[in-house]
Amino acid sequence: MFKLDSLHSKQQKCVDELLRIWDEMGLTVPESQQRYTAFCAHIENSCHRMLRDEEQLLADICEDITKLKSALRSLSDEMHVAVPEVNERVGKVDVLRQLGDECAKLEEVKEERLKQLRQLREQERLLCRRLKKPFIAAEDKSVPSHEFLEQLEHTINGLKEEKMSRERVAREAKAEIEMQLAELEMQASGGVETMLLRDGVDAFTLSNENMSALSRCVDELKSRSQKNFETANKLRERLQHLCQLSEAPEAEQQELLSRLTGFRPSAISAIQKEIERFEEVRRQNIGRSERHEFLPFYAAEFNEEILKQHEDEISKMKKYRDEHAELFNKVAKREELWAQFLEFEKATSDPNRFKTRHYNPINEERERKRYQGLLPKLEKDLADLVKELEETTGRVFTMGGIPFREHLETQWAAYNEHKELEKKNRQIKKEIQTKEEMFFGSRPNTPRSLQKTRKRLHEVVNTPTSVSRKRAREDLRPVSESKVVHSSIRTPMASRRNSPQKQPPAKRQLRGIFADMKNVPTATSSPKTSTASDKEPSSSTSSYADFKLEFSIKNGEDLEC
Repeated sequence: MFKLDSLHSKQQKCVDELLRIWDEMGLTVPESQQRYTAFCAHIENSCHRMLRDEEQLLADICEDITKLKSALRSLSDEMHVAVPEVNERVGKVDVLRQLGDECAKLEEVKEERLKQLRQLREQERLLCRRLKKPFIAAEDKSVPSHEFLEQLEHTINGLKEEKMSRERVAREAKAEIEMQLAELEMQASGGVETMLLRDGVDAFTLSNENMSALSRCVDELKSRSQKNFETANKLRERLQHLCQLSEAPEAEQQELLSRLTGFRPSAISAIQKEIERFEEVRRQNIGRSERHEFLPFYAAEFNEEILKQHEDEISKMKKYRDEHAELFNKVAKREELWAQFLEFEKATSDPNRFKTRHYNPINEERERKRYQGLLPKLEKDLADLVKELEETTGRVFTMGGIPFREHLETQWAAYNEHKELEKKNRQIKKEIQTKEEMFFGSRPNTPRSLQKTRKRLHEVVNTPTSVSRKRAREDLRPVSESKVVHSSIRTPMASRRNSPQKQPPAKRQLRGIFADMKNVPTATSSPKTSTASDKEPSSSTSSYADFKLEFSIKNGEDLEC
């Protein structure tokens, strides 16, 4: 492969050239021999130095191969792949080149996987924040396997589908809430529905709690709309029945019913007003029809015969009243009891009654049970008497132009509707208060009078003991000795209470304030005074209907049956 003859010929040529140069220089033989020896030593040293360098290079290559093999094995283990095979039958340089290429490939794959992992983690974090789900922000230093990345990507796809599903549900709920609020003619009362309508679906937090709250809100609004729908249908049936009884033209009836459509609160209110108008017209017509039955009432001339007919009619009505006195008396008693019951319900629905000094829950419950026992029993007795009267006379017993049974049902229906409305208002108010406390926090509501007293107490405590008696009178109103109430709080001077020394002005003011605190009136309490009107039952009728009924019973006029 390598020819030594060529090397020797080159060396010989170089030596010949050196000898020629030395001859021309006129060097002696010993001097030329000395230079030839130096030339040979230089050639030998160069060969040894080059040999050492090549041997060191070979050692470095072998060391690099060992390091690359270790790095390749570590990368393969870290990435959970098999160690790539390298052809070691070739030279060390080729082996080193192959190992370097394989390590570079694995490093590239490692960087790609870490980049993909960071992207997937960021997507997961955003989705978890939107869905309000727990997210563990761990530092992923190790290289994820291909299976782990696929599983993480599958999890993120599931979160994306859940997000899209919840967004679709929220979008449908938003449209439903807007429609129901428009049908109910009301505004959002706060909470998730307000956030959804204000911020939109894209900014709405799609947590489990918010989605459940949205579902409950939609169900509640639908329930209210359904109740309004049922109420409107019942009122329309009642209105249609009254239209038929009024014998109004068919065209007017159809025009009225076609105008009062829908089940919004405004439509229900309009239907109720029309019902009240028709009932008032019906009562007036019934009264006129009964008067028309007694023709002498409209006589233009009065004589003995007309007078006798009036007296006979009065006797007839008095007889009718006396025969059914029990019924009329119980009707009057029931109306009076109903009016008292409504007043009692109005008083017990006021939350400020708990703050009054003389509030007694036992008496309130006893009174409620009394009404609950008396009203059903009295109505049952009236139902039996009315049934007996109707079977005897063959005519419907009415009150204000309305059948008595229907009159009772109307009263109870109005009462139940009022109670249901109060319940809804309390629920809405409680929800608004709860949501405000959740957002802004809650704080106790201290009465203004107690705030002023505390402020005065603070001023007195911080007042020097040398304050004059005149200043104390100006700061606080005088308290008599009979009204002083000793507080259980011990003052610094308590140990010297029995001492004959005078108490400092600040302590006297402090004792006065504690006495005032016992006498501070609340916002709803008032001094109880007993008058004759409070002790005696009221003899006046509670409403125009009572007055009319009582007047009819006493005078025997305008009795309706």
